[in-house]
Amino acid sequence: MLAPTHSVFGIFLTLIILAVFGVQWGLHWTIILFAILGAIIPDIDHPKSIIGKIFYPISAPIERRYGHRTITHSLIGWAIATVLFAVIIGLVNFIPIIAELGWSELPIRWIAAFSISYFSHLVLDMLNKRGSQMFWPDPGRDVIPKNPKFRAESGAKVEILIFFILIALMFLAFPISKYGIVSSLRWLLATPGSAIEEYKTYKNHAYLEINGIMGETRQPVEGAGEILDVNNKRLVILYKGNVYTISDELAADITASHVRVKRTNIPIKIEHKEFKNDSRERLLSEIPRGGLISGTVHLPEGMQITFPSYPGYYKTMQQKGNDLILSFASKEQIEKLALNEYFDLQIKKDQAELSRFYADAEKVRVQINEIESGKGLTPLGKQLLLSKEDAEKQKVQLAELTSQLNEISVKIEELKIKMKARKFVFSGEVYLRQ
Repeated sequence: MLAPTHSVFGIFLTLIILAVFGVQWGLHWTIILFAILGAIIPDIDHPKSIIGKIFYPISAPIERRYGHRTITHSLIGWAIATVLFAVIIGLVNFIPIIAELGWSELPIRWIAAFSISYFSHLVLDMLNKRGSQMFWPDPGRDVIPKNPKFRAESGAKVEILIFFILIALMFLAFPISKYGIVSSLRWLLATPGSAIEEYKTYKNHAYLEINGIMGETRQPVEGAGEILDVNNKRLVILYKGNVYTISDELAADITASHVRVKRTNIPIKIEHKEFKNDSRERLLSEIPRGGLISGTVHLPEGMQITFPSYPGYYKTMQQKGNDLILSFASKEQIEKLALNEYFDLQIKKDQAELSRFYADAEKVRVQINEIESGKGLTPLGKQLLLSKEDAEKQKVQLAELTSQLNEISVKIEELKIKMKARKFVFSGEVYLRQ
């Protein structure tokens, strides 16, 4: 076979085998380069080949001593070439620029690519009329298939057909190498279940290409939404500004017939925030546009919240007792939160009662001042005009009024505490997703 055919087959086999073992970066240009080198290096025993012309001082003696498709086309030659290449790469790996370029994980893959492609050359030459001496120095030729009528001649029309078939297989191997065999299979299945399994392996932002039907309206849904989470057998996605669940089950907001996960290299940022009696305004100031907030917020006793309407089943905000449960709530949704009329009325009642307490306290103070001032009498006048019995009555009355004033003051403080507790403030822990 000719060099282009060997190169394409070598790339194809390298990408597939690396994908089987879950190797990333199979499409890195250096791996492709060493796969090509490994695919053509066995023909160094032929001076007229591409690699033979480049290394003529080496290829000519090899051909004279061993001939074509002998030692370099054998398992022994494959093992020797792999070891020599590994030694060279091992020395190259000490060059600082390898680490600077972020290629520290690549050298072992270069060796694998070279070795796989070298072996692919031996296999492909077995399809040739002459075959290869795979078990050299055994002089026997190894061929596939045994009947020479079904084996191709180098450069013949059949090889051209083989070349284009291998080209197609190579391009098919590109996505398999990039995403792995399992991920590629999930991509082909395009089901919500396969999308869920695929998303579980991600740490970056990912999107879901959707083709389905909206559960309530039965309207068609087509487009892409960002995947937020997995809820049982359903994906939670952000689609056109709203949060929906999607599955192939009827219980989801969107019943999907065809979905595919689309990766990105943008990492998900999760920021933890704690609040202690902070206002909604402060919470909103901490949330950027486009951010989503999840967590539990403790509400004042007795507060009931009126929520905005949701287009689907998924609730980004729910109240359970005195807790506000947030699940991917947006800044816009939190801004629309409203108190119910009862709570608003209770605040007005508290303010009215506080005013009444202040008025009662003022009346008691006036009475106390009148008694203490003796209605204009001097201390000497009090002694002369007031009997002992009247003086004792004023003393008891003054004590009772002071006690009343103290009780009213306590009620004022208690009511202030209640009013402060009824303010719309947040306490709790939340997580901001960006």
